Amino acid sequence: MTKRRAALFALLSLPFILHSAIAAPGYEQDRKQLESVLNDLIAWFPGVWDSYPQVHYERTVAMPKAGEHEHWHRTFARINAPQVGDVVFYGQINVDGRDGPIISGSQVLYKAVIDEKLGAVNLFGQGPLDPEKYENLHERPELWGQVQMREPGALNCDWLWRRDGAQLFGVLQGNTKEKQKYGPGTCSFISKRSDAEFRADAEWVLTPDQLWLYDNNWMADMLFLGREDQTHIKLYRAAPYDCRVKDAGGARELKIHDRGHKTKVTTKSGQALELMLLRAEYPAASGVEDRLHLTISDTATKKTIATRQAAPLAPKISVRDGGIEASCKLGQTFAALPKTQ
Repeated sequence: MTKRRAALFALLSLPFILHSAIAAPGYEQDRKQLESVLNDLIAWFPGVWDSYPQVHYERTVAMPKAGEHEHWHRTFARINAPQVGDVVFYGQINVDGRDGPIISGSQVLYKAVIDEKLGAVNLFGQGPLDPEKYENLHERPELWGQVQMREPGALNCDWLWRRDGAQLFGVLQGNTKEKQKYGPGTCSFISKRSDAEFRADAEWVLTPDQLWLYDNNWMADMLFLGREDQTHIKLYRAAPYDCRVKDAGGARELKIHDRGHKTKVTTKSGQALELMLLRAEYPAASGVEDRLHLTISDTATKKTIATRQAAPLAPKISVRDGGIEASCKLGQTFAALPKTQ
């Protein structure tokens, strides 16, 4: 990531990192319904999410005219931080997979509150004070009681979550009429840091297994987050697998996930290959079919050398070729994220 892009992304965390501009539905949700929305947010939002299945589909089946979407590995966790609120989540993005660096500005604290007047669950979001200190915060409970929002008194946008059938969706709304100048479901304001107008147009849609993000943000009419084609990044909930891998370098135990985790392996002749576990939608007679694949491929050409497939969340899967053996079983925990300090 360039320094310029990282700096622009950091602007996104000014008072509220993720924003929406889709109008609210024309119906009311009462207290009981809003409590149900909050309960589902608590159940569905936390977890490990990855967009590689979308990237893989674009590379192998249909590439968007505007090019492939970014590969995001996204983590959300509920944390015990009463100094922030009663229901608090922490989130961050690692770019290009679980082992990639954290995107600058992507660390966010979310505070969920039922707002009966607005008929929604308001999920206030803002970056933490001293974000570098709190990288991988979900894995560091000893810090939960210390973390604070950067400037909780300077929130400009409400992030309103409601139910629509079997899914939840979050939309943004400026918290004053002046901040809704582009219409219902929008948020815009003058940034204190740049003295330029910030404007957001976005939508999040959440189910137990998928999280779709359309999120375009402008500063002084320059798009610095999102895509001109206004399409979603599609994140899929990941499951952990424990694998035993044997190659020319010996045998080792690995913790990986099923949404495109890649591992380097070597043949007896010294050829560098790649092992990947991917649960995704693959082309099928009926359109697409969700399958789990464990694949050995050539690192340089990306050509598949050997692959085995199984049902989604299969308890076991294995592949063998050219002196490389890999056997994976459904696990209980993910490997710790890489330390950045």
